[in-house]
Amino acid sequence: EIAKSDLTKFNELGLKKAEMFTYKAADGTTVLRGLIQFPSNFDPAKKYPVLVPVYGGPASASNTARETFVTPSAVAEYGFLIVNLDSRAAPGMGKRTLDSIYLKLGQVEIDDMAEGVKALGNRPYVDRARIGMYGTSYGGYSSVLSILRYPDVYAAASASSAGTAWIHYDSMYTERYMDTPQQNPDGYEGTDLCKQAGKLKGNLLLIHGLQDPVVVQQHSVARAD
Repeated sequence: EIAKSDLTKFNELGLKKAEMFTYKAADGTTVLRGLIQFPSNFDPAKKYPVLVPVYGGPASASNTARETFVTPSAVAEYGFLIVNLDSRAAPGMGKRTLDSIYLKLGQVEIDDMAEGVKALGNRPYVDRARIGMYGTSYGGYSSVLSILRYPDVYAAASASSAGTAWIHYDSMYTERYMDTPQQNPDGYEGTDLCKQAGKLKGNLLLIHGLQDPVVVQQHSVARAD
């Protein structure tokens, strides 16, 4: 035994351990992982709304499932289930899996995370009518795109400094995964959120700082139009 965690204080506070679960990606084959956190007064006989914090960008571990110690979520104590979801963009799955998102950022990963939410639908304590997603930067992009593509899954989304069209983003990041607009017009067109605004059915909150040098404000202004 190399190490052992001291859970004395954790148990004294009545905190609940996070649960890791698995689900199939949208391709029906790839096994992905999710992580669910519960409020300390969790009662399986009740129904709880779900919040999905997201980043979703390729090869980023932010807000993905993990097997390390997970700090209990303060937000869960307000009566939420907090769910982190992997997609085929998650790190550590190999180049072949990551290649599935190449030239089409915002398609495969969004579909995969929606499958993760659906996998929780058979749990009696999950309120399927009250599921929301929130994130910043790529997470904001994921949040907007998720509620547009899956209005039957998400009732609400909050997007901070969301990129809404890759044509407006810096070439250093974008062209690494999307190639140029001239070489990949369908990829850029298919993930331009401004052209999908008419699909919005749920509640969407947009937040954008005036001094963001990376995701410039025109992303959110254009989306608002």
